[in-house]
Order: sequence, then structure tokens, then C-alpha cells
Amino acid sequence: MNATRILLILAGTATLGACATAPDRDYPSLGIREAEYTSGQVPLPTGDCADSAVAGAVREQGQLTPVDPDAPPPPQPVLSNELALRVVQLEEQARAAHADFERATPATRAAVRARGAEGSKSWGRAEVAYANLRSIRARTAIPFGELEMLLATRAVAGEPIDEIVLARDVVIALIEQEDAVLAELAPN
Repeated sequence: MNATRILLILAGTATLGACATAPDRDYPSLGIREAEYTSGQVPLPTGDCADSAVAGAVREQGQLTPVDPDAPPPPQPVLSNELALRVVQLEEQARAAHADFERATPATRAAVRARGAEGSKSWGRAEVAYANLRSIRARTAIPFGELEMLLATRAVAGEPIDEIVLARDVVIALIEQEDAVLAELAPN
């Protein structure tokens, strides 16, 4: 066991020794360049340390290339036709599911009002009708999930998201309406 420890220590020492070897070529300096002082990106040192910091340090040389102030701004990105069509399709799917929800609501409302004691036929009909309504609400939420995914993906990529946000907000409003109905009809 002692021999194993010694071998591990020797292997670790040899490995760390390899890290201490000099590089094959010089790396660029990370010092502050003169251009950074003159452009105002880095303030000149002041106070007691100003003389020692500037006089004792080697100041790097280099230039910053300013942005052309007369350059026109880049064009605003737009959604591709394919993506714009997909966003419209998702909103239409949500609207269609919401229309189904609205058509099923009166029958569900009637079944819930006629609900009898737990285990009775009327109770069973009310439970099935309510579950059907929740199922339709889930069909409205599926396009919402895909719109959220498109929104997050495009926002991270720096692509335009305005049309996606508008469609998502429409779907959110539909889901909120459905949730209000479901809360009203929920069994106690």
C-alpha cells in the first residue's frame, strides 16, 4: 500500500512538472495599450500610484479602430416566410382548439349542474364532460408550448421575435379564458 502511494505521488509530481515547461512561442501581452488610454476606454492612473504605475510599467503599443459614424445601421432582420407561416399555423391551431372548447362548454356546464352524488351516473357524466373539457384545453396549450420554444430559440439567436410574441400573447389569452371556465366548473 505504501508503494502505491509513493507511485501516485511520483506520477502526480511528474504530471505537474510538465505544466511548468515554457511555451514554444511568446504569448501576446495582456497589458493596457496606449490606444486604450487615449480612447478613454481605460483611465490613466492618478494619485500616488500614477507615477509608479506609468513610469515603472511597460506600456503596450497598438491602435483601436473606431466605428465609422456615417455607416448606415444594419437592416432589421425579418422572420423567414417558412417560420412566419409556422407561427400563423400554431395560432390557428390554438384558435381551432379554443372553438372546440367553447362548443363543449355548454354541455359540460349542464352536466356539472346536474351532477349527483359521487358514484352516480350523473356524477360520472359530469366527470367525463369535465375531463373532455380539460383535454381540449390541453390541445390549446400545445401550440403555446411550441411558440414558447420558437420564441426562446429566436431570442437567444438575436433573431426577430415580434410576430412570435404577438401570436403567443393571443394563445395565452385563449388559455386564460379556458382556465377561468375550468375553475368555475371544477368539482369541489
